[in-house]
Amino acid sequence: MTIFEAYTGGLHNFFSIWFFCLFQVTPFFIAYLTGLTMMEIGDRNWRQGVPGILTGSILCLIGFMSGYILLGSTSLSISSTLFRYLYVLNQMGGVILLITGLYFTGLFRLPEHTGNMYRRHIGLLTGLSFAFAYQPCVTPTLTSIYNMTKNPDTVSRGTLLLGFYSLGIATAFLSVGLLISSLLSADKIRGIRRIIRYVSGVVIIIMSILILANWMTIYKSYLVGWAVHEH
Repeated sequence: MTIFEAYTGGLHNFFSIWFFCLFQVTPFFIAYLTGLTMMEIGDRNWRQGVPGILTGSILCLIGFMSGYILLGSTSLSISSTLFRYLYVLNQMGGVILLITGLYFTGLFRLPEHTGNMYRRHIGLLTGLSFAFAYQPCVTPTLTSIYNMTKNPDTVSRGTLLLGFYSLGIATAFLSVGLLISSLLSADKIRGIRRIIRYVSGVVIIIMSILILANWMTIYKSYLVGWAVHEH
């Protein structure tokens, strides 16, 4: 398998039937990006908020990719360590998401400068929280990659391919997320930006509850059941 095939495999994961599995995290990433956008732009237009929006969203995807790669490279010792403490890491991630959700809804407030730093740079930990909570479906491309990451002799190559596979997913996330972010920032709906931000916070809080209550498996089972029923 080539690097290009791994990358396009990640893209295909988003734009195919396998999307239902990524839906475990998709709405929550969109909610984070949307909430970030509404707070960055305020009463301004979308373009003026792009630097902060890109900072937060890219850090979030770096965090997601890092967790995704480390958990998937099962022959690496760090992967075993992460799996050993995965429940604790999940709970910590749930708390981080809860605080972020409360911040977006306005129920938790920070001074302006601190808030600017928080909502952008918390993206890194948000992405890690998504990765730790995510339970990926094994696509044909991912099967081949996992076979390499399980073998100590090919784990380096497999980890590289897994990195490009996750980059494909991240590319799709960022493209769709920025499109939705820009559409929701249209001047015609400027009056409901606060409502959009509030809803984004509520969605993130819902994910935090799913994680803290250990219900992500139930959520995934529901998505799989829905996909099987519909297709």
